[in-house]
Amino acid sequence: MDDELAQLVGERLKRLRVRSGASLREQARVLGISPSSLSAVENGRGGISLKRLQQVSSHFDLMVSDLLGPEANGAESSTVVSVEIHRRNDSSTNSVRRGKGTHYRLLGAGGSHIIQGATVTFEPGGGYELDAMGHEGEEFVYVLYGDIELLHGDEVYRLGAGDSARFTASSPHAYRNASKTDMAHIVAAGTPPC
Repeated sequence: MDDELAQLVGERLKRLRVRSGASLREQARVLGISPSSLSAVENGRGGISLKRLQQVSSHFDLMVSDLLGPEANGAESSTVVSVEIHRRNDSSTNSVRRGKGTHYRLLGAGGSHIIQGATVTFEPGGGYELDAMGHEGEEFVYVLYGDIELLHGDEVYRLGAGDSARFTASSPHAYRNASKTDMAHIVAAGTPPC
């Protein structure tokens, strides 16, 4: 997670904790981390895994995108927007490093949307198979360029440019670049967190 995003997530997490009335020590116990680790995250000095973000968002009845994506009107919001446009040069959405050589970027704020979009770019040999996770709902992926492997439960599916897959997201799943020399890029949409 880059410094700017770490600061943003930390501020949001601290705001949520303070609103709930929990002390740092109480919140750390609930989340299963040390108070010093939680303090580091809240102050933008510590990293947090996507699995931990999923746990935090679930605890506060939010979506992961509510912690990572842009804020609506300066505050977290559950308002559904009829049309949400994302431009290719939009820098309001932060990128998260996930696993090895993988840049994971949410598209827009979650709010109460049913699906959450993301783009994922894999450096040669990149992937996040060690950070596989399952969640409710479905997920869809479209390979823009390169070759990727979808790891779904115990199965591995190889997908190339122009291929797509739709699957139940409850089984732990992850992606990795099938090439050791070329970049790969996918667009994914799923029931948050995707």
